[in-house]
Amino acid sequence: MGTPGWMPPTETERRLCEAGARGDWEGQIAAVAGEDLYLLVPQQGQDPLPVYDDPAVGGTCIPVTTRGMLPPWHPQQLFDRVSVEELAQDWPNDKWMLAVNPGTPCAAYLPATAAHRGAWARIRAQYGVRPGGMLTTHLGGPLHGPLAQGLACGAPIAVHHSVPWNELGTAFLDYATDAELLRDQWSVVDPASWQQRLDQLLNAQFVPADAEAALRARAGKGDGSGEGAADAKAGSGEVPELVEKYEERFRADGLLPAGGQVKSLAALDYAHAVNLVRWGLGARFCAPPQAEQAVLRAGELARAAYGSWQEFSAGYALGRLLAFDNGWFGPPYAEAVHIHRVLAQDPASPWANLPFA
Repeated sequence: MGTPGWMPPTETERRLCEAGARGDWEGQIAAVAGEDLYLLVPQQGQDPLPVYDDPAVGGTCIPVTTRGMLPPWHPQQLFDRVSVEELAQDWPNDKWMLAVNPGTPCAAYLPATAAHRGAWARIRAQYGVRPGGMLTTHLGGPLHGPLAQGLACGAPIAVHHSVPWNELGTAFLDYATDAELLRDQWSVVDPASWQQRLDQLLNAQFVPADAEAALRARAGKGDGSGEGAADAKAGSGEVPELVEKYEERFRADGLLPAGGQVKSLAALDYAHAVNLVRWGLGARFCAPPQAEQAVLRAGELARAAYGSWQEFSAGYALGRLLAFDNGWFGPPYAEAVHIHRVLAQDPASPWANLPFA
């Protein structure tokens, strides 16, 4: 039986509830088989597993949380990801149960004998790992207004990782992975270096300067704003031939309309800024109030540079391809087209439901 007035935040919790209502424990495992589950990271002096006795089942349980049911951000409450396969392999006691989202409307209490764990592994093998490139929305996150618009600027990266585009909280992937990503890809190791990188991204300092100046100069010609002349004085020269090749292919593949051109590469940095905020929250390098202001600022800058989601998407795609494809039209190009089409065509996409300006 469902809880009146409660709405599952993502498809995972919906499937979990439906299987529970049927009394289908294999369906409950199937609902989470391909998903990340979250274990609370023990603090110093605590047991490595958060084992507890649950009166709902009258036995000992190990609790895990689905993505949509992660609690709000807390500086000391950290989570690591785990799969049902890993749980099946390392389960410590046949008499204990797996408690998925205990105490919530989508709770599932699953027996964990050797035979049951064998079924977990079998169902996991059947469903496989959750693929990348999927659009996911958290119905409890921002869906309207400036904060949602700012988060939607980071949606290409959220789709790449198949995480909800509109979350701003406990984790992007998980505590350890978020911190590792920031360290290895951005040289961010503390709040100060996080703020430095954020400022650089918001100032679009990571996109190729010459190509950016040429694009802005071209876009500004004849618009009466004076910005094109200013960019031309920066000495950008002509738009690179490689950029024009990508634009031609973009028009053929629907990333640009007929005759359309990319206005700026800054979307790449603004999208990364939004996700640097999300990674920073996950690694505990910033707190929600600071994060919200940064996301709002990224949205403002995006709206100043572009006139539509399509223009933003083309700028993001071109920036990424100049960095990772370099004219090969290989896997990075195929991924860029896929992400654009997901966000441009899916009726549930924020780009279909939120005004750009």
